[in-house]
Amino acid sequence: MRKFVTIVMIGLVFFLTGCEEQLPNDELVRQGQAFEMQQTEDDLEASSFPMLDREKFVPLAELKENVKELLGDNYWPEVDLSKEELAQKTGITEEMYVDFLAEKQVLDAHIDTMIIIQAKEAYVGEVEQALENYRTAIIEENREHPQNLGKAMASRMETIDNYVCFVLLGADTTVVAGQGEEQLIDYCQEENERALYVLEQDILEYLRD
Repeated sequence: MRKFVTIVMIGLVFFLTGCEEQLPNDELVRQGQAFEMQQTEDDLEASSFPMLDREKFVPLAELKENVKELLGDNYWPEVDLSKEELAQKTGITEEMYVDFLAEKQVLDAHIDTMIIIQAKEAYVGEVEQALENYRTAIIEENREHPQNLGKAMASRMETIDNYVCFVLLGADTTVVAGQGEEQLIDYCQEENERALYVLEQDILEYLRD
């Protein structure tokens, strides 16, 4: 269609200049190319506006509620981290994200945690690395605490679009007490996978709507 319009425009230029003032063929081609390039630029500019309307902001509090509903009494995080506490614990600072949700247990001796970061596009990799470093630190801090160590080792991180999710869940592990570290890790990993599945489904659904 664009080529047809270009040909019509070239013909119009030829008609207006008259037979006695015909433009050289190469000049006609240049004018046609210039017109086509302008049309392409106009199309790109016009197509950029709808993309702004499609930007999505997933309600993080609703994501948390859906995870809590799934896990029920096995969801133990209960205290929100402030942006200062988030930065202190993970190194994730304000310029790296659009929004965040971070929740942990009241007592520092208990480690159940969920963090969701809506990272700015340029900082997704840095947020992932910061949470991976945070996970490593928690594992090292709990080497002498077997119950917490299994949970820490079972923690998971997943990136869904630009949402980086960290889950360290498992709640009451007495149900697998005495069955060994491997069984404990498997139990906590299953809880984390369930939580991540809900987060992934919800985030993708919001982004598609």
